Amino acid sequence: MARLAWLRGEDTEEALAWRLKPDWNRSLDPFLLAGMAAAVARIRRALQEKERIVIYGDYDVDGVTATALLVRVLEKLGGSPEYFIPNRFNDGYGLHLECIRELRERGKAGLFISVDCGVRSVEEVRASKDLGIEWIITDHHALGQELPPAEAIIHPALGDYPNRVLAGVGVAFKLGQALLDAVPIPKDSDIPFLDGLLKLVALGTIADMVPLRGENALLVKRGLAALRGANGPGLSELLKLARIQGIPKAQDIAFGIAPRINAVGRMGAAEDAVRLLLTRDAEEARALAAEAEAMNGARKEVQDELATRLPKPDGQAFDLVVDEDAHKGVLGIVAARRMRESGRPTGVGTVLDGIAQCSLRAPEGYDLTELLALAQPFLRSGGGHRAAAGITFEAAHLPFVRQALVRGAAVQGAGLGIQELAIDGFLSDGVPDGDDLAALEPFGQGFPEMLVLAAGRLQMPPQTFGQGHRKLRLEGISGDITWFFGASGASAIQVGETLQLAVSPQDHPRWGRSWRLDTLLESGAKP
Repeated sequence: MARLAWLRGEDTEEALAWRLKPDWNRSLDPFLLAGMAAAVARIRRALQEKERIVIYGDYDVDGVTATALLVRVLEKLGGSPEYFIPNRFNDGYGLHLECIRELRERGKAGLFISVDCGVRSVEEVRASKDLGIEWIITDHHALGQELPPAEAIIHPALGDYPNRVLAGVGVAFKLGQALLDAVPIPKDSDIPFLDGLLKLVALGTIADMVPLRGENALLVKRGLAALRGANGPGLSELLKLARIQGIPKAQDIAFGIAPRINAVGRMGAAEDAVRLLLTRDAEEARALAAEAEAMNGARKEVQDELATRLPKPDGQAFDLVVDEDAHKGVLGIVAARRMRESGRPTGVGTVLDGIAQCSLRAPEGYDLTELLALAQPFLRSGGGHRAAAGITFEAAHLPFVRQALVRGAAVQGAGLGIQELAIDGFLSDGVPDGDDLAALEPFGQGFPEMLVLAAGRLQMPPQTFGQGHRKLRLEGISGDITWFFGASGASAIQVGETLQLAVSPQDHPRWGRSWRLDTLLESGAKP
């Protein structure tokens, strides 16, 4: 187990303590974040004077969980906050003046708080002043050349906060912790409520692919542990639909819970996802969860159709494809799938009214923020972080955008050297049991799952299930091997062939151990 941690760069007691001993006394003081004191003072004044407070979020899992979290905090402090999530299709990402004006028409001006967006919305915040609206911005996306003229801006890259890779929901949590005066170490009476908030932090942080190291590991580890206890109706329904039992693992969230929450914003209105997380009514939770499940099924069909229709990657350093008929809601998922299969930074886009809108994903080692800076002269808008971003540009500028991204990715890729598969060992040498691996959770971005080399003869034809997935059975290997991505290649292998596979152990409290295929390294008739 120590070797596994060492291979991931955590080779000191201090580094490992974030995940092995996630105690509150290791949590960072939120007032170390620049702008926190000013934000807390302004929100407390708004609560005291019963001002209107509107939380303006984003439509992905990070933004949805951040919105729900801040609603919970402000309600606990006696407030009655409103919340708003822009529509992915009509409004797009970030603050939009038309949406702000519409919100202003619904009630008094008051205080608006952004979560997981807003740090690049300079003109929108400036124009809001004419409407009598004051802003507190909380965000974690790449900073622009100018900051919005807000009452306070909380961003982990501003100032000297030690954890500069908080997710948007992580930033919202630190604001909540400060508002509750649960600093630097919470009182015992505050811990149950804070751990309840960390359930949302775990969902959003894992889904947004920020590094699961340091303070992020602590917040997610505590949140995952809290999910084993009593949950609200919405979370209970989501866990049931994903068939998650016991303490969830990070991968359970990434592949079970996050896609269902995301599907609501991808196929409909993300405010329903916030309602699902906030509702205290079991019947409403069942209805909203069923809607999310249906949307998730529709999302899978749309994304699979698009993934099949798109041309294969052409081998360039950046894989950028634009399909005029692509559904905007699945661009990021298809880009992530192509990225996993090619190992290269990837973008998938659609065209609306002559404007290309693309979602970008990048594997570890690449930095999309640097690539966006190279393409900036040709972009209308763009933002995100190292692993995930979004851009818009005039469709006619596609060749120029592609060339800028390809050149930048080639430079970044050359700096990475020859990419080799990082294998932790051989299955034949033994793999730690589920409890030992659970001690090192959360596995994910920046702290990958255990990957071992397995070899054996295929016992029977691959079994198809779900959305084109396959199950393999190899001689001498106990448990099914599940092939999720790129499973179309399974039809080419024959019973009796010897396969060499890179697989990750998966443990379930009821079904025991199985394996998830990461890479098919070799197949052939001879051992």
